[in-house]
Amino acid sequence: MPDHRPASLSAPSSLVNPQQPSDLLLYRLAKVAAASGRLINRLCERGHGITRREWGVLMWLEQEPGLQPSVLAERLELDRARISRAIRSLQTKGLVERASGSANRREASVHLTEAGAKLHAELWPQIRAINLQLLGDLSASGMETLDQQLQSLLLQVQQLEAQAQSSLEEKFPSRRHGSRGPLPGNRAAHPE
Repeated sequence: MPDHRPASLSAPSSLVNPQQPSDLLLYRLAKVAAASGRLINRLCERGHGITRREWGVLMWLEQEPGLQPSVLAERLELDRARISRAIRSLQTKGLVERASGSANRREASVHLTEAGAKLHAELWPQIRAINLQLLGDLSASGMETLDQQLQSLLLQVQQLEAQAQSSLEEKFPSRRHGSRGPLPGNRAAHPE
């Protein structure tokens, strides 16, 4: 029986059978993120004197005032050192303030200043417009499908991360849990 599906549906996607770097999902996602990131960088740096990382801090603090630096680091997928630098820079620019916890300095919370809130109010519509322009060629159903697929990809990568972490813990136990001896099959690393 002949296949009456359109050629685009019957032929395997290059994502399913990657033959070159540009066929890889992560490569394509990185290209989209890099190109759109350059747009955001130019807008933030040239138009407002902040970095894209600093914009991320402002964005989350507007959404959730008083976040701790460690939570900001998690939200922005950055290490604590980079978040600390971004917060210090924003403090110097008068855009955020840091309030230390009374008992523990590590419980510091970060808040937008009036100037930070004003900058967020100026920048948010511009950043939002760039995001909407990226979706401009998609139909409403296409956007819904993309949203669902992105959620699915996020869940899948979280599962892969958990599996990788578990595998690493088995092969390379943390010294914090008392593992000091040689790893199985790795006697050369610790000669007797």
